[in-house]
Amino acid sequence: MSPLPFAPPPKDSSLYQQLESTTLQTLTADQLDTIRAKTFSQGTDGNEDEYRRMLLLALAANQLSLSGPMPGTVDVVNFLSDTSGSQVAITEDGFYKEPGSVWKIFGPSLSVGGGSGSISHELRMVNSGSTLEILDFSSSGGSLRPTTEDGFIGGEIYVSYPAYLTYEATGTFTTSGLSLGIVRVR
Repeated sequence: MSPLPFAPPPKDSSLYQQLESTTLQTLTADQLDTIRAKTFSQGTDGNEDEYRRMLLLALAANQLSLSGPMPGTVDVVNFLSDTSGSQVAITEDGFYKEPGSVWKIFGPSLSVGGGSGSISHELRMVNSGSTLEILDFSSSGGSLRPTTEDGFIGGEIYVSYPAYLTYEATGTFTTSGLSLGIVRVR
């Protein structure tokens, strides 16, 4: 099989040299992100060929999705609070720290310990000083899972750097928590 038209031979590929001992089965999206971050965007000096190679490797390793969630990226994020009215944040050090990555959040699940009376739960997205409320739910304690009608406001929620999420519970409780499912879609 011949290399890409006019491309430097595969043995001279910076991408292939960096991944020399990596199999397609062990190649991760994080490895590709690291290489991408070091690759210049101008299409000179063989970079355009490296872009093609990166795309082909990502597709072959099942680490790129052109139509939905990326395999192996589903996880759970937990926000825990023990003080009424204090915000708990997952910032750029959290799950979506890689610039350019996009994450879908789903399945909110709330838990309250030692609660009495009405407890308000709010999940917000914050970006450049602007705030968007994406969950507003009141409970009286215990574990519960908001339904579609009283769960996320406005449907599907996607988060990408530099935006981040905050959770706040107000009321009387010992502990309050919000768990979210996450999956990387880009």
